[in-house]
Amino acid sequence: MSATDYTLLRKIKSGDRPAFMLLYDRYWDSLYRFVFVRTRDKEVSEEILQNLWMKILENTDLIQTDDTESAKGYLLRHLHYRIIDFYNSYKKTPPTLSIDEFDIPNEIEIADSDYFEILEENEISTLLSMIDEVVSQLPSTEQQVYDMRIRKNRSVNETAEALGISNKTVSNKLSKALGEIREQLNPEYQSSKKLVSILLLMEVLTRY
Repeated sequence: MSATDYTLLRKIKSGDRPAFMLLYDRYWDSLYRFVFVRTRDKEVSEEILQNLWMKILENTDLIQTDDTESAKGYLLRHLHYRIIDFYNSYKKTPPTLSIDEFDIPNEIEIADSDYFEILEENEISTLLSMIDEVVSQLPSTEQQVYDMRIRKNRSVNETAEALGISNKTVSNKLSKALGEIREQLNPEYQSSKKLVSILLLMEVLTRY
């Protein structure tokens, strides 16, 4: 039986990375469709969703679940208002925006909708273990930077101060670490869309 959103959020709060990936995998595609069909802008849609994932990572207590322990309603309401903010910011006239229009008609084609594939929990854990194995072989500083920026979600400034290096060095070391992960992962995952999505998510998180 699949874990409820409430259970995943509690695990995420305790630093459980596979739980975050499961929640991410559960909703990314449908939430992307929800935002894109209303903004018709790929970059804006990605930015709005990136901010949502950061919100989840930074304070899971803010994410509300319903009687069935689903966070879907809250996530849709949150995105609904962020879309309205987008139109208000650019003084654009929005289309009719209703959170009831969750199901997107089949005739609307979104190239990115097939970008994500579903992995089971054990596959995500295996993939993250493989990533950890690659990280364990990196130079000490790159391991420390990866640990603080990705695992502990520390800012660039916090990481730089803790390690006694510059912000630029932090960014460069993390970039090298992520590049090495791409190169060294088991061949069966090198072309995986899910791997690409996870690495892209990691890189998104490093911008904050």
